[in-house]
Amino acid sequence: MSFVPKTVVNSIINSFKGEAQAVSKARTEQDKQINKALDAMIVANDKPTKAEFLKGNSIKNPARAEVNEIFGALVEAKYISGNTARQYAQCFWIAFETGVPFSRELANKKSAGTASASTAPNAGAVTSTSRSDLDKTLSKALAQARILGLTDFAATMLDHCIESLDGFTETVLGK
Repeated sequence: MSFVPKTVVNSIINSFKGEAQAVSKARTEQDKQINKALDAMIVANDKPTKAEFLKGNSIKNPARAEVNEIFGALVEAKYISGNTARQYAQCFWIAFETGVPFSRELANKKSAGTASASTAPNAGAVTSTSRSDLDKTLSKALAQARILGLTDFAATMLDHCIESLDGFTETVLGK
């Protein structure tokens, strides 16, 4: 015996289906607009080399700063979180570097094929540390990301370190 009529259950399910379709439509339009910015960046890239647009971070590279400002405006408007903005910026630069359209999943797709958890050595437990040790560890992670070809990830991570950790400087490995 059912207390809720089947027509009511179906209307509930259909209302959620409508929401999912609306979200999908909105995301498609958002990605289309982000791809317009990507196209503009590609057109602007006719004089400097692609490497110049990809190097550095948003503090030293005006192209990276501009992309961070776009996604930062979405954070300020409370449309997305700061973490989402960083991921979208990373995906933007992956699309720029590889010549593919922007997709929110590019960072996940790129990192999925670069390293296997089974081949990565265990980093071990941390029992004590210092701020200097943290800077060295983060610098090592930045170097590892670059070695793996995750230049966009490294730039985003460096931006976050500089913005979040007072006095952060990337150390040179081996010192």
